Amino acid sequence: MGIDRQRWLGLIIGNSRWHWAAFDGDRWLGTWHTPPLTADQVHGLQQAYFAPRAWRSLNILADLPSELLDAGVTWPAPVDLWLAAVVAAPLPWLASYPALHRVTTAQVPLLNTYPTLGVDRALALVGAGEVWGWPVLVIDCGTALTFTAGAAGRLVGGAIVPGVRSQFRALHTHTDQLPDVASAWPPVWPSGWPQRWATDTAGAIASGILHTQLAGIRDFIAAWEAEHPNAAVVITGGDSDMIVQGLKQQTPALAQRIQVDPELGFWGLGVCRRQQL
Repeated sequence: MGIDRQRWLGLIIGNSRWHWAAFDGDRWLGTWHTPPLTADQVHGLQQAYFAPRAWRSLNILADLPSELLDAGVTWPAPVDLWLAAVVAAPLPWLASYPALHRVTTAQVPLLNTYPTLGVDRALALVGAGEVWGWPVLVIDCGTALTFTAGAAGRLVGGAIVPGVRSQFRALHTHTDQLPDVASAWPPVWPSGWPQRWATDTAGAIASGILHTQLAGIRDFIAAWEAEHPNAAVVITGGDSDMIVQGLKQQTPALAQRIQVDPELGFWGLGVCRRQQL
C-alpha cells in the first residue's frame, strides 16, 4: 500500500474535548469527539493500536465513522497517530506509542509565528489556507473565541476572548447569585435566538453574552474585510453552528459570505504530514 493510501489517525487534544479523525492517505473518513480520556483508557487504546473494536471494549462513547467499523477493514498495527495538543498533561500517556508523530507550532508550515501561539490555532489557519485559500480569517468558537488571520502562508495576527460557555461559567463562579446557565446549554429559544431585552436573569445572561459575542465577531470580520476585500472568513469550533445561526438571523448577507468548516485543524495536520513524509 502506497503512502498516499496509508490509513492514519489525527488527534487534537483541546481544552474541553479530544478531537479524532481518520484518514486514508489524503481521503478523510470521518471525525469523532470524546471527553478527555483517562490514562487507563489511553493505555488500552494504544495496546489495541486504536483499532475500532477497542473503543467499545473500553466503554468509550465515540461515534466512529462507519467505514472504520466495516468488518472487512484491515487495521494497521500500529496505525500512525498524528497528535497536536494544547493540554500537556496527557502527553506522557502517549509518549511510548511506537507510531506517534507529535506536531508542535514550530513544525506547522506557517511564517511569522511566535513561541506561545497555540498549535491548534496554527493548524486551523494552515488548514483554512489550504482548503479556502489565502488570505483567510479563522474564527474558532470553542472554549475560547479566537480570531486568527493569515495571508500568503504567513500569520497576520489575531485575538482571544473567552468563549460562550467560558463566559457563562465565569459569571456563575465569580458572582454570588447568578445562575449556572452553562449547565443547561444549549437551550432552545422559540425565535431561534435569545430575546435581546430579557425579562429573567438567565435570559439576561444569555442575551448579554451571545449578542455581544456576535457584535464582536461582526466587528472583527469588518476590520478584516476592510484590509483584505474578498478574503475568506471561516468559522470552526464547537459553538460554530450556534454563532452562524445568530449571524444568519441578524445579518444574513454577512452569513452568506462565511464558510463553516469544523475540520480545519485536521486539514492542517494533513499538510504537516505530507511535508514530513
